[in-house]
Amino acid sequence: MPPSVRMLLVLSVTVAASADVALSGPASHAVAHADAAVPVAVSQARAKPHSTRFEPTVANPTTATAAQLATGTRSAVLSSRLVPRSTAAQTGKPISRSVVMARAQSWIAEGVPYNRNAYNSDSNGTYRQDCSGFVSMAWSLPSSQANNYGETTGTLTNFATELNSLDDLQPGDMLDNISTHVVLFKGWADANRTTAMILEEAHSGTTAREDDHFYTRNYLSTHRYRPYRYNRIQDAAPPDVTDPDDDPGPLARGRGRGAK
Repeated sequence: MPPSVRMLLVLSVTVAASADVALSGPASHAVAHADAAVPVAVSQARAKPHSTRFEPTVANPTTATAAQLATGTRSAVLSSRLVPRSTAAQTGKPISRSVVMARAQSWIAEGVPYNRNAYNSDSNGTYRQDCSGFVSMAWSLPSSQANNYGETTGTLTNFATELNSLDDLQPGDMLDNISTHVVLFKGWADANRTTAMILEEAHSGTTAREDDHFYTRNYLSTHRYRPYRYNRIQDAAPPDVTDPDDDPGPLARGRGRGAK
């Protein structure tokens, strides 16, 4: 064997041995320990989102009105294949606040990209990858081709009751401008409740995310965001009643759309 070949083999063995030592040292232990410490649910959430493009039935499935959804902009052949939505399906189902927040956080962990013309399929179901699809997913609302895989900023209010004030918001409630955008409320970023912490699918080029500085009370008021609570949410906080003569009814007394 020529000397040059022998030297190459020796170097290869040395490099390989060094790599084995490195992987069996403290660094590898740290990596193994980190992997072992990650809960199964989190590990699963880190999987890449499964996005599938589809042809919406309306020009903008994010903010379409009920009337636009009813008429649609689809072919007669496609329309004939859709199953009408029943009244029961439009009521949603009971869900706890903790599950709502966990579902929303899972999309953030997955890094689901914003796309109003695509839906994501995972353990939460199949939902459109835009702001209203995100809230529909978090609330576990009915999703199918018939509603473009999620409700819209205009139809989400059919499943919710408007709150009297921003101060009534609890985790899992939504802040909705029915003409433009909707986000999920997580909490307040400060003791004075001047800035809301929210979870959202924001716009093209971003993934599901959390924000704790953009949605100030002034911004929410100026841009006409209104607070809503899902009608079938569970384990809501009890009313803050200090006077036994006060009305003991729930804090969230919906005014309802169109109410005076």
